[in-house]
Amino acid sequence: MNVVIKFPKSVDARNSDDFGREIEARLASYQGESIDEVTLDADELDYISSAGLRVLLKCKKKWINVSVINASSAVFEIFETTGFTELLSVEKKLRNISVDGLPCIGKGANGAVYRLDEERIIKVYNPISNTIERIKREKSSARQAFIHDIPSAISYDIVKVGDRYGMIYEMIKAKTLGETIADAPDKKEYYARQMAKLLKKLHSTEFDDGVLPDARDGLMLWADIAARSGWYSDEIIEKLRGFIRSIPAANTFIHGDFHPGNIMVCDGELILIDMGDASVGDPVIDLLGSYQIMRLVTQRSGGAERYTGMSDELLSSVWDVFIHEYTGITDENELAKYENKLKFFAIIRSFAGVTFSELVPKETLPALTKNISEAFLRGLQCFR
Repeated sequence: MNVVIKFPKSVDARNSDDFGREIEARLASYQGESIDEVTLDADELDYISSAGLRVLLKCKKKWINVSVINASSAVFEIFETTGFTELLSVEKKLRNISVDGLPCIGKGANGAVYRLDEERIIKVYNPISNTIERIKREKSSARQAFIHDIPSAISYDIVKVGDRYGMIYEMIKAKTLGETIADAPDKKEYYARQMAKLLKKLHSTEFDDGVLPDARDGLMLWADIAARSGWYSDEIIEKLRGFIRSIPAANTFIHGDFHPGNIMVCDGELILIDMGDASVGDPVIDLLGSYQIMRLVTQRSGGAERYTGMSDELLSSVWDVFIHEYTGITDENELAKYENKLKFFAIIRSFAGVTFSELVPKETLPALTKNISEAFLRGLQCFR
């Protein structure tokens, strides 16, 4: 378990011993329980002296996993100057900003992207499955992608947006690919081929074991969310998990949500954003996200506009060029079989997605989840 203890407004020679005893007493009150981590919340801390830092050293010796959160810039500087950021995990307090009145340039299952100004965009995460740990993972994944020569935007700040988290990216004079195509529909085939070329580059990039998470773990998270929703039978959930476990492992880079709303055009170059689902695995897992947004949402009036800034008809035509270019399949019957495979994989994400989506009316969930379960069972027969 993780025990969270708040700092007082200051810790110095006058009260450091008292604070040390307070920590000991608090931890002793959990006698018989396994304490895995001690988190010290510095939200109200204005100053800590060397005497206070020595208290943390004693705590570190007794409890190996000790971290400090919500440190102000001034307090963080003390930890950094004294070298304590090398000894403990010390996190700065997140600043709070507002997106009220800002233009929304894209939406997806994980959140929405807004234009902050000419040089910056901010992704605001949906709260259900996007914990601060997951967002930090996205920041790390974006860095790893950049190091591996994958054209991706580097985030430089995690912030709070009301009760949600946000990630700020630097994007000078950039527009989403969806906006770019909507403004120049005559270039849709060119950009569709550029998308396919970019995805092929991603799927020719391999990572060492352990650098990025396994894409199957991400799918299993969707299964767990679906199970907790209570809308599916235990039998269906177990079949879903069994299929996910059967997918072969691979070290191929997976973006996880590849579509025109998550690609920026900066000086003519396609740059990836939204690395929340970045992982390694079978490339078909990557294409299921593309299929969901670029094919399935176009079957619902206005869906493409919401996610990519393009009309349903325009996005559908981009998909047709993109999937032909990516797969190299020229026979329409063979391509239809390939798309049916993608449709089945897309059902896996739909299991969880519909249960927490803000766009799905709750009164439709009984019929919708029943249809998803039946579609999954029909598709499962095709893979046997």
